[in-house]
Amino acid sequence: MAIRRHILLARRAPFLALFAALLAAPFPALAAPGGSVTVTGTASATVIRPISITATAPLRFGVMAQPATAGTVTVNTAGVVTTSGGMVGNTAIAQGSTGPRAGTFRVTGEPGRQFFVTLPLAATVSRSGGGTMTITLFTVGALSGSPAGTRDIAVGGTLAVGAAQAIGTYNGTYQITASYN
Repeated sequence: MAIRRHILLARRAPFLALFAALLAAPFPALAAPGGSVTVTGTASATVIRPISITATAPLRFGVMAQPATAGTVTVNTAGVVTTSGGMVGNTAIAQGSTGPRAGTFRVTGEPGRQFFVTLPLAATVSRSGGGTMTITLFTVGALSGSPAGTRDIAVGGTLAVGAAQAIGTYNGTYQITASYN
């Protein structure tokens, strides 16, 4: 008889488990015919610090001699200069306070929040009296700074210098956007 009772319990076990699961499952509030019922839902919102970005140093390509043939000057995110074309061997690239350097920006936002930056495809620098050069291949360096909501980034780029580029000081701007992921 003990074996038979064990078998009967085994046959009832799936039914009992299903019955217990149904009792534990949440059921919608029901009303008697013609009645009404109310249930309360939940909602939440979190407001975080807005993201901001501030330029802290300009991207500078330095002072260079007028080339006979077109070339490029690249300043990477560490401020290291490389040249190509007519700019190769241009030893007049100045060092010191007017020398080449990466542009730097400070991004401030919610601590622990990830963000990304968007760089332009190109920008133009021009001089008073005419003449332009184009900056392309913008790059962004590794982040540095505090994980408490402030990060500094470096931006580099490549300047296209024309053959017999007009002599003068060239200035311009470029847009960089910081956004939360």
